[in-house]
Amino acid sequence: MKDPGCDAEEMNTGGHTFFPVVDSGTANASGGVTGEWARIESMTECAPCVARLLPLPQRVASIQAAIAAEREPLVTLTHLLQLCRDEHRVLQERMQDSGCRARAALIVAGVRSVLPATLTGLELGPEVRSALAASLTAGDDLPAVAVARLLAELLDERYCQSFRESFRRRSPYQPGVGDPIPLDSPDMREVTAMPATSPPWRLANRLDETRHVRLAGEWATQFQVIFDYSLARELIGILGPDTIVATCHPNRTLADFHFPADARGRTFPVRPKDEEKQHQEIDRLISTAVTAGASVIVLPELCVTESLAARLQSWTCRAGGPRMLAAGSYHHDDEHDGSPRRRNTAVTYLRGVPNPLTQDKHSPADRPVNEDIQPQGWPQLRVHVSDDGWHLVLAICRDLLNPHAVHALTEAGANLLLVPAMSDTLVAFGGPVANLVGAGQAFVAVANNPADFSDATDLAARRPARALFGHPGFGQLTRLVQPAGAAPGVALLRVRTGQLQWLGNDAARSKPSADGTAPLPPWADKLARLTGRDHLGSDRQPTRVTLRAAAVLVLLTDGPHGPAVLLTERAPDLTHYPGQLVFPGGAAEIGDHGPAATALREAFEETALDPGSVHILGTLPAIALPESGFLLTPVLAWSPGPVFTGTPNMAEVSLLTTLPLYQPTRLGQRGPGPAPDEGTLTDRQPAALGAVSGAILDLLRGMLWGHGEYTGSTETEATPKRHAPVTADPVSHPQDGSASALTGIPLTPQPRTSP
Repeated sequence: MKDPGCDAEEMNTGGHTFFPVVDSGTANASGGVTGEWARIESMTECAPCVARLLPLPQRVASIQAAIAAEREPLVTLTHLLQLCRDEHRVLQERMQDSGCRARAALIVAGVRSVLPATLTGLELGPEVRSALAASLTAGDDLPAVAVARLLAELLDERYCQSFRESFRRRSPYQPGVGDPIPLDSPDMREVTAMPATSPPWRLANRLDETRHVRLAGEWATQFQVIFDYSLARELIGILGPDTIVATCHPNRTLADFHFPADARGRTFPVRPKDEEKQHQEIDRLISTAVTAGASVIVLPELCVTESLAARLQSWTCRAGGPRMLAAGSYHHDDEHDGSPRRRNTAVTYLRGVPNPLTQDKHSPADRPVNEDIQPQGWPQLRVHVSDDGWHLVLAICRDLLNPHAVHALTEAGANLLLVPAMSDTLVAFGGPVANLVGAGQAFVAVANNPADFSDATDLAARRPARALFGHPGFGQLTRLVQPAGAAPGVALLRVRTGQLQWLGNDAARSKPSADGTAPLPPWADKLARLTGRDHLGSDRQPTRVTLRAAAVLVLLTDGPHGPAVLLTERAPDLTHYPGQLVFPGGAAEIGDHGPAATALREAFEETALDPGSVHILGTLPAIALPESGFLLTPVLAWSPGPVFTGTPNMAEVSLLTTLPLYQPTRLGQRGPGPAPDEGTLTDRQPAALGAVSGAILDLLRGMLWGHGEYTGSTETEATPKRHAPVTADPVSHPQDGSASALTGIPLTPQPRTSP
């Protein structure tokens, strides 16, 4: 029966599917679809709102046919990720099986060998397409989805440079459910000197995403999410380590504004009472911000009119002016479907770009005024993507308090948000901003106005914070700027250090002081502004540094050449010690009862090591690490066969390996660094040993064998007994009848020896 009110394809995909799921049709080179999807478009009868999946063999066969004909790497990757999403239960279970993963890795290695050594184009050649399609042939003991997952990672690794051009060609790109979205992101290690508290992308361990691509979910139907690449080149480097972000706050009280209300109490348009005076104050504040070095400036909501906002564009045209100015928002009328529509629009100017970036508010306020605007029916979230990974989004006040909007922004990879606000509190903004910072390492600047929301009936002043900043280096992810007075001013955030500063209405530092001293030279004045107002008094005591307790687990096992230690290779995109071999460990928590508890807990969280399979031997002297603020205690432990109860944490660990403690050297020479063991499953260069880990190993060698060379030729007290080493076999050393598995990351199996 035909249902004229139901559009199955639009409900499934948001009406804008560029990368549809292939059931029985095939995808063409441009991402279009022929076959079943083309037939559905011409159907007169209503299709089910939730499409039923074909049997798995037919789906795999249709995907193989699509991949064999598809030249665009991004479309092929999308087909693979869609299979991973459909078969996520099977994938989650089977990828824990080291044997399954090893067989899938062997098949993918064959595909890797077909890839050209140097990628000269952005398309998949016939030989590569054939190899990709053929590799998905499933066996009785190897599901196709396990191979699809590793193939997706391979394509992301080798062809990620082509993805940006694919998305750019479709800009403005509006994904539907199941379509790919870009996951570009700058390297935080190059942007801020602070250690990022937010996790890297892999912490979620999702099966429908890779490093650079994620499949859109149902959130794509709630908002009109648009990825705009029109300013991709102009936005390069919009935030860097030397960037200063400023929020300007021109008004003291609500009395500075005009609030025309109708008989129902609905207010429109809210605007400054004296536009010329407001312009002068905003100009002064922008000048203060620019003098302090700000290149990104944000003004509050409704602090400008449409004409005043247009006048502020000249700031981005001046030599030494800001590179980007979010000039607040304003109320205005326009025509929509032949009738006037009231809107609240934010406008942002970018240096060298004639047309402004605009964003309409879609959540009307009900306080401090009942805002009379008519948002569009399908709210839009526009993400301006830069070529170096910034996803810039403009949001107006209450739009950021919508949890569904925050979820959509998080899924879309928003990592730079400029938010004009007019609110009597910024407390409610802390949660959404922390979510964005924690999930996507986002930088957020919320500019609030005015300083005082009190009215004649209030017995106490109501002064909200003037600004709220989100920064990946903040320990609590967000910080408020709340000066004591209500005077206009500028809040500054220095990206490199996370330092916050408030510039009020104080007299200029360059003026002569009352005692007749000469004015500061320009360079000294700049240093004074950058380092703050407070000077150390004569009675000021030096700041005491407290080191936080931490511990690492030095797990010893018996290897073919004597004692061996378990090491983890840190993920290459971590801030601290990326790609280095270190012991598992971390900071102590409140529930830990001593260093051993900390070390075992951290080892379990990082490697899934079962604490019951470990015997604690003792501790080594604590090591002070002033730069990172830790007092590190190495905890010695031994195990005849460590048991691993799950998958290691891919956010921190990319490899588990064992390293022989004994390193034969010539007299007076340091032992060689760790080398890959025989049987390594991945073709990679040996990782560097962390400095602290190396010092601990040297201490152990000195304790066991002194400074002489250990030959191992005689059985002495120092000669360790040999037992079977740690291996990648999930049941090589069962402790409690449960199978352990070192899977989910590449492993280095050790050769077996007899006891």
